[in-house]
Amino acid sequence: MKLRKKMIIFTCVVALVTLGINYLLLHLIMLNRFEKLDEAALKHSLDDALTSYQEELLDMRTGMLNYSLRDETYRFVEASRSADRPPAADDGFIRSTFNRATFEVNHLDMMALLDKSGQPLYGGTYDTARRSMSPLTPELYTLFKLMNSRLPAFSSANDSQTGIVLLDRGPMLITLTPIAGSSTDKPVIGTAVAGRMLQQEEATHVREDGTASIQITRATSEMLAQSGGKDRWMSPVSGSMMSVHTVVNDLFGNPGVVFTVKQPRQIYESGQESVYSFRLVFFTVTILSCIGSMLFVNRSILGRMSSLIKNIRAIGSSKDLSIRIISTGRDEFSDVEHEFNRMINSLEQAQEELQQQSMLDPLTQLPNRSLFFAKLNAAIGAAKGSNRQIALVFIDLDHFKTVNDTLGHDFGDAMLQEIAFRLTQAVGTHDVVSRLGGDEFTILLSDIPDSAAISARLSSIQDALSMPHQIQGHLFYCTASIGISIYPQNGDDADYLVKQADLAMLHVKGTGRNNIFQYSEDLEESIRRKKVLSQQLLSAAANAEFEVHYQPILNAERLQVHKVEALLRWTSPIYGPVSPAEFIPLAETSGSIVSIGGWVLRQVCADMRRFRESGLFLTAAVNISALQLMQPGLLELLLKLLHEYELPPSSLELEITESVLVNGDSILESLQQLRAHGFRISLDDFGTGFSSLSYLRRFPVDVIKIDRSFVSEMTPHPQGDMLVKAIIELSHNLGLSVVSEGIELQEQFDMLRSLGSDELQGFYISKPVRAGEIRSFLSRKKSFLGEK
Repeated sequence: MKLRKKMIIFTCVVALVTLGINYLLLHLIMLNRFEKLDEAALKHSLDDALTSYQEELLDMRTGMLNYSLRDETYRFVEASRSADRPPAADDGFIRSTFNRATFEVNHLDMMALLDKSGQPLYGGTYDTARRSMSPLTPELYTLFKLMNSRLPAFSSANDSQTGIVLLDRGPMLITLTPIAGSSTDKPVIGTAVAGRMLQQEEATHVREDGTASIQITRATSEMLAQSGGKDRWMSPVSGSMMSVHTVVNDLFGNPGVVFTVKQPRQIYESGQESVYSFRLVFFTVTILSCIGSMLFVNRSILGRMSSLIKNIRAIGSSKDLSIRIISTGRDEFSDVEHEFNRMINSLEQAQEELQQQSMLDPLTQLPNRSLFFAKLNAAIGAAKGSNRQIALVFIDLDHFKTVNDTLGHDFGDAMLQEIAFRLTQAVGTHDVVSRLGGDEFTILLSDIPDSAAISARLSSIQDALSMPHQIQGHLFYCTASIGISIYPQNGDDADYLVKQADLAMLHVKGTGRNNIFQYSEDLEESIRRKKVLSQQLLSAAANAEFEVHYQPILNAERLQVHKVEALLRWTSPIYGPVSPAEFIPLAETSGSIVSIGGWVLRQVCADMRRFRESGLFLTAAVNISALQLMQPGLLELLLKLLHEYELPPSSLELEITESVLVNGDSILESLQQLRAHGFRISLDDFGTGFSSLSYLRRFPVDVIKIDRSFVSEMTPHPQGDMLVKAIIELSHNLGLSVVSEGIELQEQFDMLRSLGSDELQGFYISKPVRAGEIRSFLSRKKSFLGEK
């Protein structure tokens, strides 16, 4: 079927479908929507009437509480209960409280005060037209008895009941409030009742727009049958009027009255007239639009398309790509003609560029991963069976992410292009430089005769990388971590050689960067060991692999042990005992140091509790990592453990290292909170970190621990103890105590005592021992004054 015939059929179908959908939308949706809007407006009017009814009840209840909760009302009812007869109606309280003004101000038709048995102590009705008060009617006495028998008695001043009751005169709004006095803590001794007749005209004024009318009638069995058990129901449309009904139960839960709202279907009728007018106009416009569209399509589209098809067929049949289509206009078909000619011109060139780009990195124009591995496999194949060596260099730029984050990716891309150029210039003509991705480069150094040649090539590569970069007026210095693997010493597989060089590079990253390292089996074993240990640390505490040892700390003046340092020991299920110098950094890197630190604190508190029960009142110095200090909840954990084990804060001394202090205000705030709760803070390994003397004044530190490296360098010669002496004097001038650790010789012990060190620690005094061996150590009474 020709396109022209399809267009005609399509246009006719679209017109018919549009007219049909328009008819359905207008008649089935729009008119129905108008009818729904009328129903919604009708229900809204009913809601207004019900809201007015509820507001009337709330207003009556609020007004009646002003009388039922007064102390005068309470005393009146209380006096009535104790007297033989109710007080007279002309009682002063009655006259001043329940007078004509009370009825008029509160718009009430009836008020009464009932005792707990439902008997009226006072009651009266008010005729609004005559402005006169009358006694209660027999019908109201009967109502009070019915309320007393069917309604639950009030138990507190907060109770109340509101609703509607049916009287001979008509429905009455009624509210019941307890009589409990102003303090509301007295027992309820009666009920205050107020009523207001529900007049038809009072309900009608709820909607004053002149279109809706409201009727209030008694509920009959016929009306209840029409409702079908629903709370509200619609009556069938009568002429142009719609009506909705709802039943309002009386005070006792029975159907009382029916609220009926009627109003005309204004929106529906207005919408119906608009629909008929719109349908006629829409039909005329649709027919004219279809005719105009078919004429335009036939002339401007189908004619041009036929000409374009003829030209393309001529080129296809001749297979001559030198033929071009002559453009005949300036519309979209002309654009197609121009693009068709351009496509023929660039087709062969695009194919060549696509093949080339698939093997090159688009940014640096270096061989990409695929081409590099192909060349590496080819080099390995050529080197097999000969004595030639191949060096694989894996390069990762140091801190390159900082360049992208601070200066933008444009600077980073320019730097990568410059590095690619430098690496290409630094290697030989037969070597291959590749960019694997990101800031990672690989270099294939082929046909390397010996290690000296490899070192020379690597030196030139490192020199090229270390030269400054001048990019857009900025001067940058860039270093790199370089890993090497050698064929055939380190393997004969391309993937394996790259993996080994990558491992060597990662080792350089972890040991300071800006260096070169060659892969070895020891390196892989070290990396594997770190991974296994890091994984085991996650469950070491739960598997009871940790143990806390304690190293005694001696008071230099009294030569008595009053403190111990808690030192964590770990026995790995695979590797056996592991040094804290090895597993503590792994725990800090993996984040498991937080849970391990929590376990250590609990264990130390448990040991301190046992020491105290055996008569040893010792203080334990416990190391706290920076991660623990920065974690929320450390103070709460310490206070919880002290409470659980009944320990004072002085039983723990928290040791931090100098490196912790450089974390700034967050650490300062944490230390201040700990110190404010009675914990002493000790600065461990003083003099070996990065802190300055200003930290000693700024941070809340109580104790300085002189690192063992200073103690080991002390000599009895003049000036041999000047550094340690200066640290001790400085600490004392700042009001800090000094602990000297790493004491292994009698001479060191004596010199530190003479220099004024407050506490002494080291193997000369005791090695770290288990918790159960502390009492045995103390009982030996070892002399430290030259006798061993």
